[in-house]
Amino acid sequence: MSRLALYLQNLQRFGIQPGLERIVALLVSAGNPHLQYPHILVGGTNGKGSTCEYTARMLAQNGRRIGLFTSPHLYEWNERIRVLPGVGLFEGTISDEELDALFDDALPHIERVASELGQPTEFEVLTFLGLWHFARVGVAAAVVEVGLGGKWDATNASDPLVSVVTHVALDHMDRLGNTLEEIAADKVCISRPGRLFITGEWKPEVLEVFEGYCNEIGAFFKQIPLSNQNYERQNRALAIVVANEFASQLDWSLSMPNSIMDGVPGRTEKIGDSPAIYIDAANNPDGAQKLVEFFNERIPTQPENVVLVLGILKDKNWREMAETLVPLARTVICCQSDSPRALSAEELADFLRNIHSDVEVIADVKLAVERARELAAHNDTILVTGSFTIIAEVPRNANYSP
Repeated sequence: MSRLALYLQNLQRFGIQPGLERIVALLVSAGNPHLQYPHILVGGTNGKGSTCEYTARMLAQNGRRIGLFTSPHLYEWNERIRVLPGVGLFEGTISDEELDALFDDALPHIERVASELGQPTEFEVLTFLGLWHFARVGVAAAVVEVGLGGKWDATNASDPLVSVVTHVALDHMDRLGNTLEEIAADKVCISRPGRLFITGEWKPEVLEVFEGYCNEIGAFFKQIPLSNQNYERQNRALAIVVANEFASQLDWSLSMPNSIMDGVPGRTEKIGDSPAIYIDAANNPDGAQKLVEFFNERIPTQPENVVLVLGILKDKNWREMAETLVPLARTVICCQSDSPRALSAEELADFLRNIHSDVEVIADVKLAVERARELAAHNDTILVTGSFTIIAEVPRNANYSP
């Protein structure tokens, strides 16, 4: 474990603290490193991580090195700070050695800001480190994913050349608002005067908020109609537009090797055969619905041939998520991750038994997957989903082949 990982564990008690003063102070203290390279800022309820991944891959051609900052991580903190092209499951991930060196240099800035404005949060520290790392290694550009919302997210202290909101759905309503319009008003604040704002949204009430704000500040509004495509095609189509618009402003040429559009780890990712095993990080009702639509279209199978391993976070709208997902399967195995936010597997099962006839409880994720394999026939499908923390505990190096 890196020294940074130990430090961040101690910061988790500070939680989320909206406001930009601490991250701005950190960046100023380090000489505003985020101004040394052009970048794209991507927000949205779902799809922003995949859109960032595909966009960065397209830009990382012809010798260009592209920074990529995303969240949350699946296995380790390092995944959040990457420079493409690279190797590995999460290509270009910063090494422990690089991360510790970066943290050592950053700590005086963090301590100075903490003494003046209060302790920066976990996400503020990571955002600072990511933006500074990209300047230190001399990236040609960067793609940055918003953490939560937009207006008060630490990433909004950056100065994007292009801003993107994938789409808007009801999530994090305790922080962003109770309506689509309120949430949209928060997310659109990542746009900048005189610069391009792109969205894949199609709902009229959201587009009205987006266009109104862009007109008010003088941003250039561009909408990409994506409503009739499954979510994976939406993410790829949006990324293609974003990458090309950004590249055109820098006079960069782009090509489209097939490998650029390979899947993203943890997003409808197939990790086993016979039976097929898929993992997906859907963690809110909108993500669950999009997963069901994708599953029905791209992995045509009947519920009698599917075993669902499900674990959800208790601070999400877990009942609606469960109601959306369980019709996919003949058997549902309820589990829970090690996260303190995890919903009890027993509580989930108690709810599901009112709407589904075959529900089991195996709290341990690894054992739940093993049980699913016992129940599944050779030609069946196992789907593990409900949160990032659930799929992170599915053994990736296990022998899932017959």
